[in-house]
Amino acid sequence: MNEPKKLPPSLRPKARYVVVEMVSASAITFEDFTTALWNSVLNLLGELTTSECRIWPIRNLYDERAQRGVLKCAHDKVEHVRTALSLITMIGESKASVRILGVTGTLKSARNKYLGMPDLRSYRSI
Repeated sequence: MNEPKKLPPSLRPKARYVVVEMVSASAITFEDFTTALWNSVLNLLGELTTSECRIWPIRNLYDERAQRGVLKCAHDKVEHVRTALSLITMIGESKASVRILGVTGTLKSARNKYLGMPDLRSYRSI
């Protein structure tokens, strides 16, 4: 079975990774966060601009204990996403707010700088 060819990196759309932290009295699940995210983005930007933002919450980088997560979005729509995140007031059944810890160009730097997950392959043995 023939698979379609992948686009070379020079033709792929550029992405940015937004690292966020939720401040809430109760624990927030990934599903509650994504629901609140989509409601906020759709209410603020509408369907057309939301689709241009290409928002993608990354499930395996969401830490429920630390209430931190990573979103992937288009590089030219970061400010739209930041604005929509700042307008979130309820996540699930509890009041909450979302802090943006930073924006990076790669997942590796998002892990190293903001999530406290250093890449051990970059260390050299002495």
